[in-house]
Amino acid sequence: MVYLQNCSILSFNCMLFVEVGIVLSSRLVRAVIMQIRLTLEYDGTDFKGWQIQPDQRTVQGELQARLEQLYGASISVTASGRTDAGVHALGQVVNFTPSRDIPLDRLQHALNGMLPPDVAVKSADYVGLDFHARFDALRRYYFYCIRYNKQPIGRHYAWYIRRKLDLNVIKRASKVLIGRHDFTSFCVAANEKENRVCQVYTCDWQRQSDGLTFHISGDRFLRAMVRSIVGTLVEMGRGARPAESMHDILGARNRQSAGESAPAQGLFLERVIYDGELP
Repeated sequence: MVYLQNCSILSFNCMLFVEVGIVLSSRLVRAVIMQIRLTLEYDGTDFKGWQIQPDQRTVQGELQARLEQLYGASISVTASGRTDAGVHALGQVVNFTPSRDIPLDRLQHALNGMLPPDVAVKSADYVGLDFHARFDALRRYYFYCIRYNKQPIGRHYAWYIRRKLDLNVIKRASKVLIGRHDFTSFCVAANEKENRVCQVYTCDWQRQSDGLTFHISGDRFLRAMVRSIVGTLVEMGRGARPAESMHDILGARNRQSAGESAPAQGLFLERVIYDGELP
């Protein structure tokens, strides 16, 4: 009987050892061959944009500092795109390679406890080592808010315009932008060799109770492109430019031919779509 009991105990301990080994092994594998993808929401009002800059408060700087504190190692974060100062995000996607395994639910909870109030982690997922938040993105969605009524509390999230725009005019002009075009006229070029051809899938306006919302989606967007488009369309909506001039502006491939950029505070990065996800 003692022999049988000892065998049973030995068998149980072996099974427990195997189960613990499997758990530890799976965590080790994840830490070695996987990356982590985070979806972020942030209020861009008090940030100098996404990208790290010396002596400036940036979203990337805040996130990387908390990740390095959590993992105890140097962490490099890649984003789907670099939002400018004052621009907000509801669905910014980033990826990084962890130095050790932390369960995703604990990671998200810990980060949200460490990050400042104007940044939050909405979700965390494992992805392969070949995943790249920027280069693997298939479609990006932005929207821009315009309000006709002055709202002191909401001033950081919309462009206040006193005179109502001609919705039919700006809708007509927006349709010209759909398709594959060279958007040089609507960007702040980083360098002369930069590819400025983008595919715009959707581009339209929606009437709201107190203003308008501009929606646009595309495979990629150049620096300040959406704000330049909105600023130009607003000029058309005010009657300062004809809607038909949009063709000429695109064809000019010259930033001076388009209107001024809309203020940053009305722009939101809504979401980013990857392979296997519904647009």
